[in-house]
Amino acid sequence: MLRRDFTKSNKDYFNKNKIVLICVTVFLLVGIIIGSIFGMNSNFEIKGYHEFSVSVNASQAKEYSKHTEQINVILNKYDANLDTVSIAGEGDNSQFVVRYLNNVKDEQEIEINKLIAEKIGVSVESVTEHNFVKPIVENKDYIYTAVAILLMIVIASIFAYIRYNGASCVAILLGCILGTLGFMSLGTILRLSIGMSYFAMLVMLNMLIIYASINLFETMHKSSWLMSDDYDTSITSALKSSKLRMSIIAISLMIIGLLFVLIAPTTVKYISLNIMFMAVTLLAVIWYVVPFVWSVLITRCRKRIYKVKASVVEDQKENKDN
Repeated sequence: MLRRDFTKSNKDYFNKNKIVLICVTVFLLVGIIIGSIFGMNSNFEIKGYHEFSVSVNASQAKEYSKHTEQINVILNKYDANLDTVSIAGEGDNSQFVVRYLNNVKDEQEIEINKLIAEKIGVSVESVTEHNFVKPIVENKDYIYTAVAILLMIVIASIFAYIRYNGASCVAILLGCILGTLGFMSLGTILRLSIGMSYFAMLVMLNMLIIYASINLFETMHKSSWLMSDDYDTSITSALKSSKLRMSIIAISLMIIGLLFVLIAPTTVKYISLNIMFMAVTLLAVIWYVVPFVWSVLITRCRKRIYKVKASVVEDQKENKDN
């Protein structure tokens, strides 16, 4: 009969790494709570946005901050939810490019244009029509990402179950799930934007977790550590063999993130944070979560083995007596 063990070696592993495991759990819970209450940062990348521009002269462009406040007050009256006001062009060819999130009716657009023209001191004709810009991320992108991650997890878990054992299968499964939730938790805590790059990093994170997990269990498999009763020693030894490779991957991700900060355009600098969070999440899952899950869920057939041994001894005695 199979039974699950939480032996002294499991407790030793938890005691050695409890600070990190507790921190990972806290980040996960806080992120889930914030995500449940506020959701992710639902900016124009998800919902799309409305945009119009106001032609101004050089002196009006210099009073950018003042006019931004006035535009914000006007849009708030119509619950338009201002997103950004930016300046395009130079001198007397300058324009205020205004983006807002919530939809307004046609008659309200006319009223908004009149009020903005009056406040800034331009003609109504200087304010263009309001155009809707479709979101970069649509519902189908969520579905494709979820299906891609799910397929990877299922295939990797089946492979781990066949080649290693049930505990390895569950460790990869929970490692990917917790890694995904942890990465999203960091995003909700810091209110990061979601774009196609965010989904791409979620898929890449799961690919790296699966790769690192299989590499870890393959090291244990080749060294016969999967059959060891000393879980703490076996998983720690396997981690030491894989740590250099995982460190190189994490450091490479960190360097890529820093490069984005230094040379990437302003519009995609948020990607650097996501890349760095991916590196941190990967290390937390592979060095602490997957090993702990494996060591807790590893199963042994001790009772079944004992019964087989006892029956063999009894058969030998009967043969001698005969």
